Amino acid sequence: MKNLVCPLVILFAATHSLVGQVAGDPARIEVYITPYYNSKGPMIEVGGWSKGLSVRSETELVATIVKMKQSWAALRFPEMYVAAIRLYDLGFRNEATYWFYSAQYRGRLFALLVDQARMGNLGAPGFELLQAANAFQQLVGPYINGYAFGNIDRLIEIVARVQQENKPVPDLEKQYSAVAFKPRSEWEAGNSGLNDGLTQFLMMLKEQKASLKKQRIENGTEAKFSKLTSKELPRESTR
Repeated sequence: MKNLVCPLVILFAATHSLVGQVAGDPARIEVYITPYYNSKGPMIEVGGWSKGLSVRSETELVATIVKMKQSWAALRFPEMYVAAIRLYDLGFRNEATYWFYSAQYRGRLFALLVDQARMGNLGAPGFELLQAANAFQQLVGPYINGYAFGNIDRLIEIVARVQQENKPVPDLEKQYSAVAFKPRSEWEAGNSGLNDGLTQFLMMLKEQKASLKKQRIENGTEAKFSKLTSKELPRESTR
């Protein structure tokens, strides 16, 4: 599965390089990914979690995050991405980074194992989810990584946690019942390749820490994001 490793590292590097495209306030993620999320409102449509993620009250949102964590294994990547956005906007940016990278992993695994020959076209669940995985990654990534790459040691801890938690292969057919996937016999190898890609990404973070810092300073990312802080979630909301 070596062919899966390099594309994942390229993916993360490309996502990081997009931080310069963040316009406006870096403290609030302004994106529109139909039909799942619109920052105006916000308007959210991710099934049963929509109402809880739409609340303006910080206390109520944290309560929703607690409930989502209790159903962690069953979460689909769109609601995880939306949770990451809402956490980021309310100042829980370290937690948002964890949710973003967890969502990105699940979205990449979905893209890797969906049967594209049977997923249909515009309007079909498989097609729409695949497009959403790409959109969330490309539009939300510049904000999350703009913040997260400011402390690479902390980012390494988060990515290592995400890698460890995703070693078991999830039941994709249960999570996405209306989507056709490749044969289950291919799932383990696909997930292993994706997981190995994170090993390469972690090595890159460790080995290129100084050059990444220099790049942030030169392209203005450091100045744009360095003043952002992060609140800690209440103890009862941590897993």
